[in-house]
Amino acid sequence: MESIAFPFRGKEFALTLLALILCCTFQTIRAQAFEPGYIVLNSSDTLYGSVKNRNHGTLFEKIRFKNERGKVRRYSAENLLGYKAGIHTYESIWYAEESRFFRFDYYTRPGYGKKTFLKVLAKGRLSCYAREYIHDDNDFLDQFELFLQDGDTNMERATQGIFGLKKKRLTSYFWDCPALVEKINNLSISRPLDVVAYYNAYCGNL
Repeated sequence: MESIAFPFRGKEFALTLLALILCCTFQTIRAQAFEPGYIVLNSSDTLYGSVKNRNHGTLFEKIRFKNERGKVRRYSAENLLGYKAGIHTYESIWYAEESRFFRFDYYTRPGYGKKTFLKVLAKGRLSCYAREYIHDDNDFLDQFELFLQDGDTNMERATQGIFGLKKKRLTSYFWDCPALVEKINNLSISRPLDVVAYYNAYCGNL
């Protein structure tokens, strides 16, 4: 009977395992660290410093802001217009979800739901936000994209997991741009940010 060959033996295996552990530890520490950024107060004043909005397996409802003197304060979505942490920008907007018979609807109506930080992926006549959340079973950070047309209060979810763009819902949402609907249905466009780019370039009131 032939023996099974392993790619690592003895000392090599131990060193490889140690390197993997250190790499994972570094990534965890990095995810928990303050990142350069700023906050925008409700008064529209911008304060620069560093921001921390999560720990491993946790998204903060109140972000941590460290000013240039090292003092740390906490801010909820009700206290800010938005903030930036590292390369990501977030806006504080009114946000509500409704569910009925396995159908989910999303709204941004003043006074309805609660102020929530949403990650900004693209801005324009059609904007795209990301709603971040933590899975209950494995503490894994995930997100889903939401479209919002300028002047509208109804948001439309862009994708449904591994199944890609929600063609049926988006056909209705983009009724004003048949060319975009056709590209979504024939898979010429299959990513949310490509939908935004096309809509802002060729649809709506130019």
